[in-house]
Amino acid sequence: MKILIANTLYFPEIVGGAEISTQILAEGLVQAGLEVCVACATGTGTDRTEVLNGVTIYYLRLANVYWPHTPHRRSRLMRAIWHALDVKNIVMTRKLAKIIRHEKPDIVSTSNLSCLSIGIWRIANQAGVRIVHTLRDYYLICPTARMFSDNQRCTRQCRLCALYAQPKRRESDRVDVAVGVSRHILKQHVDNGFFAHANQTVVINDCYLPLPPKQVAATSPPRDSTEGSVASTITRFGILGRISAEKGIEPVIEQLLAQRALDWELSIGGVGSPAYVGALRAAYPDPRICYTGYIEPDQFFQNIDILIVPSRWQEPFGRVTVEAYSHGIPVVGADSGGIPEVIEPHSRLVFDPSQPASLLEQLLAAKQLLRDPDLKDILLRHAERFSPARMIAAYLEVYRATLELEHLPAAYADALGRQD
Repeated sequence: MKILIANTLYFPEIVGGAEISTQILAEGLVQAGLEVCVACATGTGTDRTEVLNGVTIYYLRLANVYWPHTPHRRSRLMRAIWHALDVKNIVMTRKLAKIIRHEKPDIVSTSNLSCLSIGIWRIANQAGVRIVHTLRDYYLICPTARMFSDNQRCTRQCRLCALYAQPKRRESDRVDVAVGVSRHILKQHVDNGFFAHANQTVVINDCYLPLPPKQVAATSPPRDSTEGSVASTITRFGILGRISAEKGIEPVIEQLLAQRALDWELSIGGVGSPAYVGALRAAYPDPRICYTGYIEPDQFFQNIDILIVPSRWQEPFGRVTVEAYSHGIPVVGADSGGIPEVIEPHSRLVFDPSQPASLLEQLLAAKQLLRDPDLKDILLRHAERFSPARMIAAYLEVYRATLELEHLPAAYADALGRQD
C-alpha cells in the first residue's frame, strides 16, 4: 500500500503538534512496511524532493502573495487576498496533481491544507484515489483556523466565515473518511455540513513523542512530601506552548496573584510575538513568574509539578496534556474544545475558563494529588492511550478499510481511539 500524506508543513518546519503527529505517522507507516510520501509547503527556495527516514518528502514552494508562517503582521487587504487565493490555489493544485500522477498512491491522506489547497481532493477523486482527511484545526471553517476573534472564542461560525467556507464544504463531499483528533472538532465540522458523503467519520487521537524508558523515569521531578520542606510548600506550576492571547495565560497569572492559599512559582515556556510577551512581562512583574522562551518539553517538565492548560480558544486536541502525562505530571485543563477528552479521568482536573475563579479549586486539588504515591503510574498508563503505536495502528485500520469496504463498520468509531 502506498500513502500520500499532505500537510501544510513537515520537518524541519514545525509550528505545532500537527507537524509532529504527521512525521510520527509517516515514519511509523514506513516501519509498518508501507510506501509513504509527503507533500508539504515551504516559504523558501524552489520545489525540491528529499528522503528522510524512508519517507519521500515533496517540499512545494508556496504560490501566494506571502508566506504566512512568519511573525510579520499583514494588512487586512493582504490577508483577504491571501485567503481568496488559498481557497482554490490553482498553482499548488497543479503541483499536487503532478505528484499524484507520478506516485500513484492508493490513499491520499490529507490533514492541514492551508497553503496547499483543497484542490487535492478534486484531483485525487478524479484519479480514482480514496481520500482520508484528518481534522487538526479549524482551517476549513475559519480563515484564522482558530475560531477566536476579538479576544473571544467563537461559539459558532459567523456569516463571513460561512461564506469563506462554502467552497471547502462542497469539496469535502469528495472525502471518503473524515477523522477527528477529538470528538469536539469532528462534531464542529459535521454540524456545519462538512463530509456529508463520507463513508464514515471516526476519532483517532493524536499522540505524544515518546522518550526511551530510562529518560521517562529521569524526567519526573522529585517530590518531597515532608512537612516544611521546600518541595511541599512551593508548588511549581507550568504553562507550555505558544504565548498568545487565546492561550489564557493572563487569567492564570491574575488568579495566582490574587490567592493566598498557595506558595507558587510559574514557568511559562514557549515563544510568541515580542509585543505580546513584552506586554505580559510589563503587566505582571512578579519575580515568581519565569519566562523560559523556547524550551524542549523534556527539560520543561523536569522543573514543574503541575501543568496548566488554560486555553480560551477551543483546542482541537491539546498534545501538551498527554506529553505531561507521559512524564508523570498532572494537568489542570480548561473545559474547552478537545481538552476535556484528554484529561485523565481519575483526577478530572477541569476548570471553566469563563469562570477563572474555578481554577484555584482545581490547582489545590492537583496539589493534594501530588501526595498520592500511585499518581505517576496512573498518569503514565493514561498516556499510553495516546501512544504512537496506537495512533499508527488505528490509521492502518482506516486505510485498509477504506480500500476494501464500501462502508466502514460502525464499530470502528469506538475501536479507533474514541474516548468517553
